[in-house]
Amino acid sequence: MIRRFYMASLAPDRMRYRKLVLRMYWDGEHNPSVEVPLGDFFGAGLGTIRPIHSMVVDINLGYRSGDLDGLVNYFPMPFTRSARITLENDGKVPNFYLWYHIDFEQLPEGDLPPNAGTLHAQWRRVARTPVRAGVPKNTTEGNNAAKNLTGEDNYLILDAAGKGTYVGLFLTVDNVGGGWYGEGDDMIFVDGAKWPPTYPGTGHEEVFNSGCCPDVEFGGVYTGFYLIENLNGKWGGKNQMYKFYINDPIRFQQSIRVTIEHGHANNYENDYTSTAFWYQKDPHKAFPAMPRVQDRLPGWPAGVGATLEKEARVDAELWSIKSKMSDADGKTVLDVGEDANRAFRELRYQNYTREVLALESLAARYRTAKP
Repeated sequence: MIRRFYMASLAPDRMRYRKLVLRMYWDGEHNPSVEVPLGDFFGAGLGTIRPIHSMVVDINLGYRSGDLDGLVNYFPMPFTRSARITLENDGKVPNFYLWYHIDFEQLPEGDLPPNAGTLHAQWRRVARTPVRAGVPKNTTEGNNAAKNLTGEDNYLILDAAGKGTYVGLFLTVDNVGGGWYGEGDDMIFVDGAKWPPTYPGTGHEEVFNSGCCPDVEFGGVYTGFYLIENLNGKWGGKNQMYKFYINDPIRFQQSIRVTIEHGHANNYENDYTSTAFWYQKDPHKAFPAMPRVQDRLPGWPAGVGATLEKEARVDAELWSIKSKMSDADGKTVLDVGEDANRAFRELRYQNYTREVLALESLAARYRTAKP
C-alpha cells in the first residue's frame, strides 16, 4: 500500500501543472484509476502555489526565487499485485525535472481486507457553465424565484458506477461573472436516486465549512478556501476549495453522481474545474477523455497567458546562458525571478508582467552580445 506520494517539479513553464498528466494503474488494469493533470492531484493546477496543510494534502514552498515546491498526497493507495504510475508530457514542456518519493508498505498476506477498494481520481472542467435562455445571468439574488428540481444542468463532479466511497474534492471556480457565485447548491445522488438528491446541500460555503460568502483565504485539516482572488471586487476571479470526507465519507453500493449548481438554479456562467477522489473495486466506469492541452489551461485576464508563454521561453534561454552571465547579472536574475514568482502567485498581473519584461531585457543583452 502506498502511504505517501511526494513530488517536486522544476521547469521554466509554470503551466506544467496542467500540461502533464498523472496516471495510476492498479493490479494490471489497462485503464487508469487515476487520471489527473499533475498539479490537480495536489490542488495546484493553476500554478499559483498556495501552502496547504490538511490531513490528506500537504504543500510546502521551496526557495523564494524559484518555482520548486514540495507537493504531498497522503491518500492510502492499496493494491494487491502491482502498481504502475506514469507521467505524460503531452504539453511538451521542455527542461522538465522531477523529484519524487513513493513510500509504500508491504503488508503481510491477508492483512488487506478483501473488500478494500483502490484509489480513483478524476478531473473535469467546463470552461463556461451554460445558462438557459431567459434566466437572469450572473446575479446573486436576481434568480431567487427559480427552482431547480432535477439537477440536470448542475456542474458534474463525478459519475461513477460500482461499490465504493467518495472521499475528497478539489474545486476551482474562476468567477468570470463577478459577485457572489456560491449560492449554487451541492447535490449528490446515490445508487440511482433521481429526485430529491440523497445528499442535498445549500451552497458552496457550506460544502467547504466556511462562513457566509468568504472573501479571505483559510485552510484547515479537512476543508479550506485556499485561494480567493477578489478580482475587480469581492469574489471575482479565481477561487480554490478543498474538502476531504475523512469523518463523513459518502458510501455507495451501485453508483454515485456528485454535482453542484453554478449559481442559484444554475444562473452563473463561470469556469469550473474539479478533481474528485473515491475508492471502489474495479472495474470502474469509463472516464471522460482527457481534454487536449489547450483546453486544460486556466483562463487568464488579457495578456497574462501570453506573458506566461514569454516567461517560459525567457527562463529557458536564461538557463542556457547562465554560465556566460556576470555575477551581478546572475544575482539580478535571482532577484527579479523572486519578484516575478511572488507577483504571479499573488495574482498581481501587472507586477508579474513587468518583472518578466525585465528578465526578457536581460536575456536580450546576452543574445545580441558578440562572443
